[in-house]
Amino acid sequence: MLRLLQLSALVVIAPVAAFTAQSPGSSVKSWLESPSTESPPSINTVEDASLLLNEWDRSYNPESLGEPSTETIERLRKSVPTAVRLLSNSATEERIVDSTRGRCMLGICASSTEEGIATLKSWVSVLELPRGLLHGADKDGVPLEISGGVYIKYNSGGVYTFSDIRKSGLGFDALWKPGDALLEPYDGDYRGVYFQVELSDGEFRQYLVPLDTFGL
Repeated sequence: MLRLLQLSALVVIAPVAAFTAQSPGSSVKSWLESPSTESPPSINTVEDASLLLNEWDRSYNPESLGEPSTETIERLRKSVPTAVRLLSNSATEERIVDSTRGRCMLGICASSTEEGIATLKSWVSVLELPRGLLHGADKDGVPLEISGGVYIKYNSGGVYTFSDIRKSGLGFDALWKPGDALLEPYDGDYRGVYFQVELSDGEFRQYLVPLDTFGL
């Protein structure tokens, strides 16, 4: 297993405040009724971030029941990183109080191992998520040759299902610790990051956003 996520010295995360868009603007709800590409909405609360990402997902996610809209995607794209950061920061605040809460999960659908790992590093660094081990990218320290697409499953809170343990062939050594990730071949057509965050309100939040949301 590779220590690809351990990119820097241990970072002590202090409690963080909800991320607020720097440019003042209208509320997300009113902005969505009359969106503008020149004046982004103010994203100040979990509700704001959820509303914006729900609208984004309706147009960007091929599995969504909404109608794909290139125009909507372009209007919302600049606000997606801010919304993701706010939800991630909210989860971080909950994890600081109780390590079993505030989980962030990433499902990275990439065209290659290199692109997948670059995306994972970018997200973990920008969102200051826990860093752990990357399983499935090597065998006894020797990188595996994986041609074509890959899927990387990341979990800030650890945990590993018995199905995943059997699939990995690693036995109970594969039990996840916070920040661990699993890489496996992927032959699907989707490209992007499934961003899922669990907050104390119990609402289900999962959105498909671009791989380069935070750059590669």
